[in-house]
Amino acid sequence: MARVLFKGGSIFDGTGAPIVSGDVAIDGESIVAVGADAGLPGDDVVDATGLTILPGFIDAHTHVCLTSIDAMQNLNTPFSYQFYLAEKILEKTLDVGITYARDASGADLGIQQAIEDGLIDGPALHISIIALSQTGGHGDHWVPSGNAPEVFMEHPGRPSGVIDGVDEARKRTRELLRNGANQIKVNTSGGVFSPRDDPSHA
Repeated sequence: MARVLFKGGSIFDGTGAPIVSGDVAIDGESIVAVGADAGLPGDDVVDATGLTILPGFIDAHTHVCLTSIDAMQNLNTPFSYQFYLAEKILEKTLDVGITYARDASGADLGIQQAIEDGLIDGPALHISIIALSQTGGHGDHWVPSGNAPEVFMEHPGRPSGVIDGVDEARKRTRELLRNGANQIKVNTSGGVFSPRDDPSHA
């Protein structure tokens, strides 16, 4: 595969250094040269004149499987729809320059693996699978009727996130790590999804 040379762009490197005009050469997945006349014969040249070249962005909190926070819409959306939606969201995420994202609840190992295997386009993705929450907390989507419409339904590889006490928290954490979670998200307060939720509740 030929190197790619972005030529004549304004280079912003994120270090606080002044923006300068120059070239950026990429070989595979690596930046191999930056500066004036960084090109070599045979490079595929992209004219970046008038454009800005900058590092990929990081999205530190996203939910790529979230169809809506509207309970009725979620209840009327087929279960598998979330995965097709995630593909589009991930593609758009990469298109706007985000090259690394942390999914804070919802995405499972299959979505992460599909990106890594090149099956779908998306940024490098770290997953929580599901956020942990106590009963009555931000992750416990309780309603007075008793029919709790989960934002992220349980399925193999994505267990319930509602836990109480040290033993349950420890066990669910082990399950999530076993299922491929890169990080554990914990909602320690109340939230805003249920009628009796209050963010100040602990």
